[in-house]
Amino acid sequence: MPTVQDAVGPVVQRLRAVPLEAVFWTAALIAAASINPQAPGGINLCLIEQLGLPCPGDGLGTAIAHLARGHWGASWSAHPLAAPVVGVLAAHVVSLCWTTSGLGR
Repeated sequence: MPTVQDAVGPVVQRLRAVPLEAVFWTAALIAAASINPQAPGGINLCLIEQLGLPCPGDGLGTAIAHLARGHWGASWSAHPLAAPVVGVLAAHVVSLCWTTSGLGR
């Protein structure tokens, strides 16, 4: 009789094969998409801005959050490169998983 472990074993093996970098970028995109773009203030983790310099990525997280909600104009206003950044990161995650699975060889 099959057990739960017999059914879960292959799934766990596939999850362990996912590259850590793919997990990191997926989590980063989900975290950026889940912030409230309308919230005032917030935590600023940008080291460039902490040095008093203008940051080229300023507003990218807010733009990704707007993009995830379908607010295209607000996303563009916050940072015009949000959609290309999400596209490139998503393609990179797929590429990492594709290569690791052996299908890209």
